[in-house]
Amino acid sequence: MTVFFFIAKAIVFLTAIVLLLSIWVVLFNNMAIRREALAKKGRSALREALEGCLRGEIRASAFSTPDHGEEKLLIGLVAQLAEEMGEAARKKLLYIFETTGTHFLVQQELRRLSHSRNWRRRQRAATYLPYIAINHVIIPPLLRALEDKSLMVRFSAAHSLAKIKAIEATVPILEQLSAPAQWPAARTIEIINEMGCEAIPILLHYLAQPSPKNDGKVFAISALGLQRARQAIPLILAYLSSPDKELRIQSAKALGNIGGLEAVTALCDSMRDSAWEVRALSASSLGLLKADRAIAALAGALGDSVWWVRYNSADALAELGQKGITALKNALTHEDRFAAEVSRLVMQERSLIKCSTVTSQP
Repeated sequence: MTVFFFIAKAIVFLTAIVLLLSIWVVLFNNMAIRREALAKKGRSALREALEGCLRGEIRASAFSTPDHGEEKLLIGLVAQLAEEMGEAARKKLLYIFETTGTHFLVQQELRRLSHSRNWRRRQRAATYLPYIAINHVIIPPLLRALEDKSLMVRFSAAHSLAKIKAIEATVPILEQLSAPAQWPAARTIEIINEMGCEAIPILLHYLAQPSPKNDGKVFAISALGLQRARQAIPLILAYLSSPDKELRIQSAKALGNIGGLEAVTALCDSMRDSAWEVRALSASSLGLLKADRAIAALAGALGDSVWWVRYNSADALAELGQKGITALKNALTHEDRFAAEVSRLVMQERSLIKCSTVTSQP
């Protein structure tokens, strides 16, 4: 009987604990919901005030020193509005931090960028500084941040420098982020491209120098290709015969993006390059250039030992109009089985002939 009595007491005790915990969870959830509602209301009110400032309805002087914990909210909303409304809004919102009690936030973020041991805080500072401080204040520390031990901080600093069109940072970005093994090359190229056409003269000068690292040159050539910088064609043609394979690859690709017909002869020569990637990209670029004199080189590559070279060559021929299509049709009866198959595949994909035979990739 005593055992049952203790079991009953234990059950009652545990039930009471469960009940108390349930009450605590309900109260905690209600408090969290109320806090979130208040925070949401605060964010909404602050956003409306910032929008009013942009419209000229509220003076910048109306923004006083934010309460503790609201600094991140203010900076985050300013950055969000600047991204939504563009460069003019960013510059107008900067005035808030120059003339009011919020200017201390700039110094706070600058200190974090330079001295914080937490790389996430340094990255956050590198990301948000363009939204709260004028260019001449933040460019030097952001340039120093390009040498940060954290790749993420370097990337954020580079992105911020590109956002404010700090073209003097073009070469440092190329040098510090030209590490394909650590970071996707496409991301670095995007950053350089974000600088716009103002960076073209710097990129050209960079390529003309004998000293820069080849990785940096690869990114510079890619960026010039994306910018369709015709003045870069002579330099890029020179790199098309470089001993460095990556330089030849990006040069072939860039020439197709730029569209200079003067590159046709050099790209036809590159169809005999020892690296299949160069041959494949040269074929694609010749298709973009749409020059009839490339037909012989492309038709000759239909029997290449690498499938992608064969396919890109056939696809390029299809881009060259009736003469290119005629070359493909002639290849259907080619004694080289590879040339015949890839020609049939591309013509079927473009509905130039009926799909009667399933082709395979050797």
